[in-house]
Amino acid sequence: MTTYTQPLGELGEIVNGSRPYSLRSRLLTALAADREQSAHASEDPARRVHRRLRLIVDNLPTVGELFRDPEQLAVVGECVALADPPLYMAVLNHYALCLGSVVTLADDPAVIGGPWQALTSGRAKGVFLVTEVGDASSHLGIRTTARFDPDTREFVLDTPVVGAAKFSGVGGSGGPQSAVVCARLVVDGTARGVFSFVVELTDAVGPLPGVSVSRSIGVPSLPLDYALVRFDGVRVPYVQWLRDRARIDADGAFHDPLGDPDARLQRTLSVGRILWATLPSAVAAMARQSAVTSLRFSAHRRAHGRLAPGARVLELRNQQHALLGALAESFALTCAGRTAREIWARSRTAAACGAPARRTDGMTFSPWTAVDRPLAVLKAVTVRGAARVAAECQHRCGLAGFLHPNLLDGYHGFAHAFDTAGGDSQLILLDAGRALAQERGGGAGGTVPLVDVPADQPGWWPAAARAQEGCLRDELQRSVRRGVQAGRTGLKLWNPLLDTAHGLGEAYGARLVADATAAAVEAVHDPELRSALRPLAALYGAVEARRTAGRLLAAGTLAPAAVRALPAVIDDLCDRLLPHLPLLCEAMGAPSGAVPAPLGADDYAAALYDFLDR
Repeated sequence: MTTYTQPLGELGEIVNGSRPYSLRSRLLTALAADREQSAHASEDPARRVHRRLRLIVDNLPTVGELFRDPEQLAVVGECVALADPPLYMAVLNHYALCLGSVVTLADDPAVIGGPWQALTSGRAKGVFLVTEVGDASSHLGIRTTARFDPDTREFVLDTPVVGAAKFSGVGGSGGPQSAVVCARLVVDGTARGVFSFVVELTDAVGPLPGVSVSRSIGVPSLPLDYALVRFDGVRVPYVQWLRDRARIDADGAFHDPLGDPDARLQRTLSVGRILWATLPSAVAAMARQSAVTSLRFSAHRRAHGRLAPGARVLELRNQQHALLGALAESFALTCAGRTAREIWARSRTAAACGAPARRTDGMTFSPWTAVDRPLAVLKAVTVRGAARVAAECQHRCGLAGFLHPNLLDGYHGFAHAFDTAGGDSQLILLDAGRALAQERGGGAGGTVPLVDVPADQPGWWPAAARAQEGCLRDELQRSVRRGVQAGRTGLKLWNPLLDTAHGLGEAYGARLVADATAAAVEAVHDPELRSALRPLAALYGAVEARRTAGRLLAAGTLAPAAVRALPAVIDDLCDRLLPHLPLLCEAMGAPSGAVPAPLGADDYAAALYDFLDR
């Protein structure tokens, strides 16, 4: 059986983390073997997801060990995302959100009993039910109720109106499913905030009593069996309440040490940190694979245009700009993914040491930046970046980019879908911009010293991104002050400023990614590797500056002459990078044979025929 290893060294550590986990090779090997064995099998999609989820569970350490190490969780996400993007959606639900909620919020998960054992063994697929279909920003106004019954000490779960139906990947008849359901707790007629409850949804036959699951709803960009779920008097045992130190005494008295509904909602949804800490690494892996396979495809593919018949497509300057730019952005996303894991690891260490919770943003458009601003924003900008990379690679590979076996459509579909899933990126960036504008102090402001920081250097874009954030923050703070002085509050104050707030959130995210990229490059010691990564980081900055040139010019961050010079800068950086492509593609792509895409083969047509004949 083939096993898959990745080159180590400093670039390998940036791409794959500091420790060479055997888990990576084990998972890739198991997924590839299963792919070969089931290539011609006819299988119900829902049952296939259950089976492959069980395969993953069988190859992982215990849940406790897995959640003690963010790096391992990230490895799981990267491997599954590369091999099977829709399956990764199911894995996120099962591990990061469902089991993550139990591990985070239960005093002792083992007390939950049967549902916990079924989830950890893979006998049941776990899902996370929070989004309700009837309203925007439903997380801030959850209508599903869990009424406490003092006679039986159970909770009665109800969907009061059609608009409170939950949405998730729970369709089909693949087997048992259990959910973590976010619901508004009602004790003695009083709403006590949003808590999570472990609820068994289906068995091998179908929905359990009181649970209604609609017919499957198609989502073409990320194909799984999605459905709407409603509850009608479903009784949930007290031990399946993820109470997180809250309690209801024998006399029915309710106690919550947090003491505030917003704080409780924030805590209930803090499971988002697990997703945001690991998702950027997975979408970065998708972006890297998109760029590497597209570069290999273009390097071997001959064109018959009249300017240069027989020339390889990668010789064309516009193709270099697009695909080397995609490789540069995928590298920046990789650095951002590492930063996300480090942020989560530091927060876990601080919490374990009893450090007080850090100040959080208020909840205006969504709860997500209140849970963790930098992690939520990194989620938003990395999924958008990965979608941009995959879409550009699809376009630059022509017909091949859109064929399902080449996986670019799967990578793009996943990243594009997660612009909304996992915390809506639009709302995250709006809240981040609003919060930044309301903090004391301003940004750096002003323009980048173009003479002192040349545009072909890796430090240029971090300086530009920091200046852009400062300019937009200063502008929004001035607008808010003027509105307040005019007596405007609430929506009347913020409605005219929403685009500016979103732009500030984007600028903040761009600065986080730029800083992560610069820090990773500056930490490299090997001279040969530095000579490859410095122009790669600089190319990322130049391409980003060209993409966002209108905003940079409007804010006064860049001068028109600097923008006009960018094409020549990009040309020069591409020339500097081309000799390093073999090294970069080897380290940044998936191990040979681990991902079932013909696109990057030396002989693409033969590889495609071989794939289709399996």
